[in-house]
Amino acid sequence: MGIPATEDAVVRLLDRRLPAADQIYGHLREEIITCRLGPNEALSENRICGMFGVSRSPVRIALTRLAEDGLIDIFPQRGSFVAPIRMKQVKESQFARTALEMALVKVAAQKWSTADAAEAHVNLADQKRHAMAGDAWGFYLDNERFHQLIARAADLEGVWKTVQGVKMLWDRIGHLANRVPGHREDIIAEHEAIVAALDQGDSVAAVKAMKLHLRSVFNAIARLRPLHEDYFTDT
Repeated sequence: MGIPATEDAVVRLLDRRLPAADQIYGHLREEIITCRLGPNEALSENRICGMFGVSRSPVRIALTRLAEDGLIDIFPQRGSFVAPIRMKQVKESQFARTALEMALVKVAAQKWSTADAAEAHVNLADQKRHAMAGDAWGFYLDNERFHQLIARAADLEGVWKTVQGVKMLWDRIGHLANRVPGHREDIIAEHEAIVAALDQGDSVAAVKAMKLHLRSVFNAIARLRPLHEDYFTDT
């Protein structure tokens, strides 16, 4: 299990001023999304309690939230296990995310400023730097900032929080896809096309580029399934 193995390490992990359940949820969520915890891996309540030095109550709250996110399955009398990536849920989240981000980029193109352009190009440079360095986590954060800055340019940054709520399965796929040679470079090229359209103030081209970018998740899945069949299920 991809959580710290010693009690001392975990005691330092938790901030006693903040709700324990939120911190446990955040830690386990990151472990699953980054694929450090794989499908069907067991999440023992007793072990998590011991590792974080907490009672069962915050652990159960955290596990319930993860189940609501579709990241784990809870089976009565059997326990909790990391869920596979369910293609039905991916298609549903793809529908919601595409609708939101296409709307955001359309508005952003109409409001795109010199400052927005400068921030976007710095972000693209960061993506290339982290991709070349093989820094998967840095690249993931760059990707997050890229999409967030488009929402901010549209003056609709609050919508980004909604997008984050529907794209967790995408994040798992993205971290898995980072293991495939050339994946990050493809993502950067798609981002560059979006920025080029925004720099021109061309909302039609920006929407088209965003749609193509978001559809690329299925290309990633096609490459990944033969390599990581245990991660995916059609149900």
